[in-house]
Amino acid sequence: MEKMDELSKRIEELQKRLEKIEEIMPIASELMHLSERLNIPLNLYSSQLKQMVLLNSIKDSLPEIEKDDLSKSIIQSLIEKPELNISQISEKVRMLRGKSSRRIIAERLKNLEELGIVEMFEGQNNEKKFRLKRQF
Repeated sequence: MEKMDELSKRIEELQKRLEKIEEIMPIASELMHLSERLNIPLNLYSSQLKQMVLLNSIKDSLPEIEKDDLSKSIIQSLIEKPELNISQISEKVRMLRGKSSRRIIAERLKNLEELGIVEMFEGQNNEKKFRLKRQF
């Protein structure tokens, strides 16, 4: 019986993901159509579209992120460039939001780490770096 419940939950999760994909498909289709009409290669938009889809899937999986603009900016920074140290994250957040505080960003990174979104690892020269922990 427990396996059936687990399978039901998994099927529900898959249905939700499919619904999200179905919501995004018209947008992607429209972008493709516009790029063909304007003779603009779609690859100019593909990385931005992937970033948007990934950020939306994270927000949908973890509703507490939806209201936290700073965490969203940190995640967006790590989507754009997968492995960053705290100074690089602060700089990217500053570019996105106009301001940033290393101390507050460090607090948010710790929170995102606890939520299982971000992980810290050791880069070259024992430098602490951060990256997204899992794909959504």
